[in-house]
Amino acid sequence: MRALLIGTALALSACKGGGDTGEPWVTPGCGDGIVDPGEACDDGADNSDADPDACRTSCLAASCGDGVTDSDEACDDANAWGGDGCTPVCTAEDGELEVEPNDAWDAAQSWGGAIVHGALDVGDVDCVTVSPETCGALAAHLVGPCPVPATLNLYNPEGVLIAVGAPEADGCAVLDPAAAPGARFTAEGDWALCVEGLLGEAVPFYALEIEPISAADATFPMDEGDDPDGDGRPDRCDDDRDGDGVLDVDDNCPDVSNGPDTGPLSPDGEGFLRSWLAAGPYTGRSSADTCLPTADDLVGEDDAAARPALGDAAGEFVWTALWSGTSRIEYLTDYGGVSAPREVYTALYLRDPAARTLTLALGPDDGAVAWLDDAVVMEVNGCQGTNVDQFTEVVTLTGGWQRLMLKVYDQGGGWGTYARFLDEGNPVTDLELSLDPAGAWSPGQDDADGDGLGDVCDDTPTG
Repeated sequence: MRALLIGTALALSACKGGGDTGEPWVTPGCGDGIVDPGEACDDGADNSDADPDACRTSCLAASCGDGVTDSDEACDDANAWGGDGCTPVCTAEDGELEVEPNDAWDAAQSWGGAIVHGALDVGDVDCVTVSPETCGALAAHLVGPCPVPATLNLYNPEGVLIAVGAPEADGCAVLDPAAAPGARFTAEGDWALCVEGLLGEAVPFYALEIEPISAADATFPMDEGDDPDGDGRPDRCDDDRDGDGVLDVDDNCPDVSNGPDTGPLSPDGEGFLRSWLAAGPYTGRSSADTCLPTADDLVGEDDAAARPALGDAAGEFVWTALWSGTSRIEYLTDYGGVSAPREVYTALYLRDPAARTLTLALGPDDGAVAWLDDAVVMEVNGCQGTNVDQFTEVVTLTGGWQRLMLKVYDQGGGWGTYARFLDEGNPVTDLELSLDPAGAWSPGQDDADGDGLGDVCDDTPTG
């Protein structure tokens, strides 16, 4: 038995040192210089937790996250979050780092022009302030890899969310002005671009690249809503939005033309009448005939004889200007704060370049009465929604100034109308319109009550 034990000891000594070798005894396992099952490597005494590319003292291979920057790594800070100069995948965050607090559009950190690196806890938001060139645009995207989908939210200088960049198939969000109209035509001011995990999820790291687009390169299509005055500059970047020759900072009605460059009023390109005097809303009266307006004279002793001007008395109200932004006159915007039944009057003056017979076409919701000068030329007693040209009547225009007045009754729900003239089915666009009973429209920066609002955009022009 003793001989067997001595032989075993000599065999172990030969494998692990000791005996006649002069090497120190090494305990079997990690660090013995032999790669055993369950070990990725084992360099014995050369195992190191500090040397790049070394086998670690745990007999695991050098890897990202072990706190040592290896030859295939730009950095290694051994944590699972970015925004600190090193990503969890051991790439360097070259550029700017997000700095808290920056969790809202009005607490955004300034952007210095480089890629912004950061990370998001659950429910966190990171915002940066961008000051783009006037009339330019703003593009942005998250640079991959994107381990968790996130969104890019763009807020204008007033804090209104106007564009969202959604994550694409790779999880990286893209804000493209070609697809997101709100990111176009970014006027001067501080805009906030915020990164947020989809559904509030945590994002261990992100890299935000922002690309301001110059005004010369921001060639996106514009519709009427972008450029109502048609001067080629979108409202968001226009210092004279209504194109009336008075800069917005000095204009007491910056969105309604009342300056020296105001041209004659006319129908829109489809013939719809969108410039009116209006009075109301009148309530407390019910129709005696389905939805036909009441027979009560509400704007004067005799509605048929009324020749209103801006600021004139209209029973319990005064006549104000109503500028419709669309072909459908929307009464709910200005007069919908009262319960039905309710009525409103709209009136304007028109002149045809030549005497002719035309067709008056209305589409009221609900009933309506129309006067041309002193005569009732149409009555609608139905209760229906607005429909273009639903009701028509042949009328004669004299070639001189004439008054068109509508009284529109609403029984509830929607409330509005379409109004235009047709010539053998074709829209009439060459009429001259006015809100002045004396003739041609020549507005100015008038402010009768001195409240700072011009009369043509004041709901109470006489105070």
